[in-house]
Amino acid sequence: MEQNPSDSLNQELMRAPLKASLSENLDALKNLMNAALNKDLIIREFKCAGFDCALLYMEGMADTRSINDYVLEPCLREEDHPDWPESERLERLKNEVLAVGDAQVNEFFYLAVEDILNGKTAVLCEGSPFALGLETRGYEKRPVGKTINESVVLGPHEGFVENLRTNITLMRRIVRSPMLVSEMIKVGKELPTQISMLYLKGVVDPAILEEMRRRLKGLNVNNVPGSGYLQQLIEDQPFALFPQILQTERPDRAASMLSDGQIVLLCDGSPFALVAPITLFHLLHASDDTFMRWQYGSFLRLIRMLGLFISLLLPGLYIAFTQYHAHMIPMSLLTSIAETRSNVPFPVIVEVLIMECSFYLINEAGTRIPSLIGPALGIVGALILGQAAVSASIISPILIIVVAITGLGNYATPNYSIGIGLEILRLMIIIAAALMGLFGISMSLFLIMCYICSMKSLGQPFLSPIAPLRPHNPDLLLRLPLWLQKRSMFYVRWPNWLSKTKGAMRLWREKKK
Repeated sequence: MEQNPSDSLNQELMRAPLKASLSENLDALKNLMNAALNKDLIIREFKCAGFDCALLYMEGMADTRSINDYVLEPCLREEDHPDWPESERLERLKNEVLAVGDAQVNEFFYLAVEDILNGKTAVLCEGSPFALGLETRGYEKRPVGKTINESVVLGPHEGFVENLRTNITLMRRIVRSPMLVSEMIKVGKELPTQISMLYLKGVVDPAILEEMRRRLKGLNVNNVPGSGYLQQLIEDQPFALFPQILQTERPDRAASMLSDGQIVLLCDGSPFALVAPITLFHLLHASDDTFMRWQYGSFLRLIRMLGLFISLLLPGLYIAFTQYHAHMIPMSLLTSIAETRSNVPFPVIVEVLIMECSFYLINEAGTRIPSLIGPALGIVGALILGQAAVSASIISPILIIVVAITGLGNYATPNYSIGIGLEILRLMIIIAAALMGLFGISMSLFLIMCYICSMKSLGQPFLSPIAPLRPHNPDLLLRLPLWLQKRSMFYVRWPNWLSKTKGAMRLWREKKK
């Protein structure tokens, strides 16, 4: 496919430096911005200090009040200065006239175009081969609100929004340290997206940080619309069923992971943060575990682990026991199961797959339809259709109980992505149980554990610090008391003041003695 000559000319013009002629710069920018078609491109020509100037901005992206009060008004009121050399005019405007805090000098056309598209105002003047990019962004954005997917009982309720600057501010409000660094990286060739990489300098391992930089700068894509796209492009094993990068909408959770030497990625236009590297245990922790007493947190984590194993194994165990190992079931229960299945025309595996698929359909439909209809659909699907299936002798009553408990266990997992991965693994275990019984389930679990042990997150072992064993904070499966959690995760650069807290945490007890 041949390239359009006008496209190649625009590419050359984008990389070209600005000229000293104001009219030539304006003609070039009008061509690059398609001013004949883009009616929201505002171009205002005026005189300042006796020479010709112009400003350009996108209507709706820039704050017109800031432009009028801090750019146009000071310029129009400025007296003539015939003594200003042409080469110094723009610098004089920046330092002596304009009342805008952030003003950057740009030398190339593509930098001026990026500023305009990002909501800034570009100012040009006659005789100067540069353009000023003024911070006048004022587009509409969603206010900070409550989290939707990671709701908590205890702890903060603020969640990330779609605006990158707001999200960085939320992080800096929690991590008030000069060690917090926010690197800006643009990803995407044709439609670039701004990515903010946050980390604690001196805490993060330089090798891990350099690996993240290498992956972000090595993306050969046209655009990255959101954090979900970015996650799939930089993860270690894209064919794995478990996510290797944590996706969270809670600033407090993302901020807490910075002190463990992890890296947080914020993507412009996405209300989620990406955290890497992570372990399997990060996916099983809930946000409010830290804000409750250690006994409660440990108990809830055990409940979640129980729910995970129930969700993964219960349907497969039901098939294995009823088909291959009926002798292991108590006689009274076996008799009850046989009586309820006496009129069901399908084998156990077909019956389980029908119920599993029905459960997935109800779950997906309840998620996609309007929120006012969702609860009604759940009631209709769970009660009416289930009861009708039992009355028609299509499904046995005990299987409905098995599938319902399985669904509850799946919803107990705090991470949405790993919940979907468990559903896929559950189907695999169901097929293995139908073919080989308990031996099939055992082999499936063995293969799953072997695969998890081989997984990595940003080059770090996914099942660490258990396999391989690494120095770590004891807050893994159980939520131990805070005064016993003196060590950070093994990601932290060693030696570092965050690596291990020396001495007792509760010094008031020592002083009392």
